[in-house]
Parts: sequence; C-alpha cells; structure tokens
Amino acid sequence: MSKRQLRVVRLLEPDLCLECAFAQQADVETADGSVQRMLYCRRLDCDNWDYESAEPAVRVEVCDEETQ
Repeated sequence: MSKRQLRVVRLLEPDLCLECAFAQQADVETADGSVQRMLYCRRLDCDNWDYESAEPAVRVEVCDEETQ
C-alpha cells in the first residue's frame, strides 16, 4: 500500500459496503492526525464513492478478521 495514493472518501450508501467482498475494516490516520476506524476498499472503481469529498490518508492499517 505504500506506493499508492490513498484517499478518504464519503460513501454514498455505506450499507452496501458492509456485505461487499472488497471491503475490510481499517484504522485510518488523516492529515489532521486523527485516527478512525473506516472501510478500506480493494476495488479501485467503485460507484459508491463521493470523490468530491476526497482527502489524503496519511496511514492506513487494514485490520485482519481476528481484530474486527
């Protein structure tokens, strides 16, 4: 993940992501230093993203199934 430009985006329909095979929970650090639990999506072309709200992510730590 270190070579990708990761972004935090708003989800249009968050409930759709809860059952998606491409989504995993992750701890995400934003530019202001706050860390939140969010969804990390391995799909790079999802129609459920609001790109206008995108902001850079400083660090993303994807949680494995045991820590969820």
